[in-house]
Amino acid sequence: MWAHHWGAQTDTLVVAWAIATIGALALSIQVLWSYQLWPTITAKRLAKIELAGGIISILALVLAGGVYAAGINPTGACGGG
Repeated sequence: MWAHHWGAQTDTLVVAWAIATIGALALSIQVLWSYQLWPTITAKRLAKIELAGGIISILALVLAGGVYAAGINPTGACGGG
């Protein structure tokens, strides 16, 4: 929504996205590779969803960067300005 209005709101959004993605990846990897008794089956299932979401988030960033590098504005379709 704020991609073409760079400023404090956009910076906050990007930082929050980065923290959430890194946190999701770190926590899911920790749960999935833990050999202790605390990760239940439900926790492991949620960790797999978390890991998938983190990977999709990073792939979206890579795709947007690739499209931008090819000369296409990925935020141009939102119609704002």
